Amino acid sequence: MITKAFEKFSYTSAGISSLLLLGITYYYLTLPLKWSFFESKIFNGLLIFGALMLTNHAIDTITRQLTIERANRNAYHLLLYPILIFSFPIESIDMRFILSSAAIWSAWRNMRIFFELTNNEKQKRRLFDASLLLSFASLIILENLIIFIYPLIVLITANIKRDFKHFIILFFTPFLIIPPAYVISSFFSLDSYLFSSYFFGDQLQILNGFKLNLSTDYIPISIIFILYLISFLIKFFRTFSLNRRVLDIVGFVFTAFTSYLFFYQQDLSGSEFHYLSLILVYFISQLFAKKISSLYLNFIFTSIIVSTIIFKFII
Repeated sequence: MITKAFEKFSYTSAGISSLLLLGITYYYLTLPLKWSFFESKIFNGLLIFGALMLTNHAIDTITRQLTIERANRNAYHLLLYPILIFSFPIESIDMRFILSSAAIWSAWRNMRIFFELTNNEKQKRRLFDASLLLSFASLIILENLIIFIYPLIVLITANIKRDFKHFIILFFTPFLIIPPAYVISSFFSLDSYLFSSYFFGDQLQILNGFKLNLSTDYIPISIIFILYLISFLIKFFRTFSLNRRVLDIVGFVFTAFTSYLFFYQQDLSGSEFHYLSLILVYFISQLFAKKISSLYLNFIFTSIIVSTIIFKFII
């Protein structure tokens, strides 16, 4: 069946996942381009595919290598990720969200590895990498600076040995990168490509109030959210580690806040949903952490695929 090749991680499962992401990249290139650094489809294709592969790598690290069920490390997440982003109600391509989300999820990958390490020097390197990636994401969309709150909450509340240098690394890094980058981009008239904003400027417009007016294109992603809520509850009650519970709650808050913010945006392209990709895949994959009947497994994947085809391309 469709999930057979993903029962265990292998070159085959990784290869199929990469080919699916390549196909999605080609599909994205057929859509209207709302914002990008380049006009060339070749460069945009390379950026999109690279961002998707980077996110896929972060998902694989967190879901398979750091999963709570280490004895049953399947690779269903490698299939779920391409299917999930294919279900997104994308009307146009906005590279800001695709690129910055890839940087954010790579940063989150480093944060998860940070909590698995015991060597203080290695922890500092991982935290610096996370802060650096979040800083790059903030260069693209200024409000990404808000995301620094999430690793701060985790550092404060998690059951780890706290080092004041961790807080210095987390917050001093963006101050070293963002102000000089702003000066340089303004000097070379590149500020139209960087520092986009939800609340300031002309490119991302916000509604005066919350508006929930969804078309049939949103039915597949609605199914995804239902699966996400079910899997979040299952994983939360299965997890006994305080650190993992804190991380899961932070992820849930991020999902809720980000989704709420999206529906204030006046011109939603659909690319924004890439901000939720890793969290959705990670939690839904917990449904497959225990032994599950192939019938139910294939039903979940098939229902997402069929609903996407029907409501995005037929109706």
